[in-house]
Amino acid sequence: MSNLTSVAYLVSSVLFILSLRGLSHPTTARRGNFYGIVGMAIAIITTVSNPGVLSYKEIAIAFVIGGLIGSVIAVRIQMTALPQLVAAFHSLVGLAAVFVAASAFYNPSAFNIGTVGNIPLGSLIEMAIGTAIGAVTFTGSIIAFGKLQGFVSGNPLVFKGQHLLNLILGFRDNRINCKILY
Repeated sequence: MSNLTSVAYLVSSVLFILSLRGLSHPTTARRGNFYGIVGMAIAIITTVSNPGVLSYKEIAIAFVIGGLIGSVIAVRIQMTALPQLVAAFHSLVGLAAVFVAASAFYNPSAFNIGTVGNIPLGSLIEMAIGTAIGAVTFTGSIIAFGKLQGFVSGNPLVFKGQHLLNLILGFRDNRINCKILY
């Protein structure tokens, strides 16, 4: 990655942080949106202009699929239900994080992080964290959407043997993570 590319991604990251900060208050929300738009434009232009891009066709297909999904969600939800819209879009961000981590794990050479079966420990940890955060973001946003839309009640789902099942699933997840990392 060239220095110019690194600087562009750094500027994008700073603009995203400023965007989130701006969106935290109604009086600065317009400026926050502007920072987010400029940050995303810089990130997209930097990525697409990278000489290592293998297929612009795949990028175009991803844009079309993402645009179609976003359009369907936006058309079905009225503006009065904006919190649900945000939750729905946020769930897709979490799902994307999971897919990126899975792609990096199954095709590490495409991400310049090694080969299958020979991925550095740091990259494996990063993928595990990305998958966990993405999965929690996805499921949490789906639950938030369901609650805001009235599909899911606020009552907790409790059943006999729940704690034992959670324990078994926790051990299984830890075993899988240890198997991947070592």
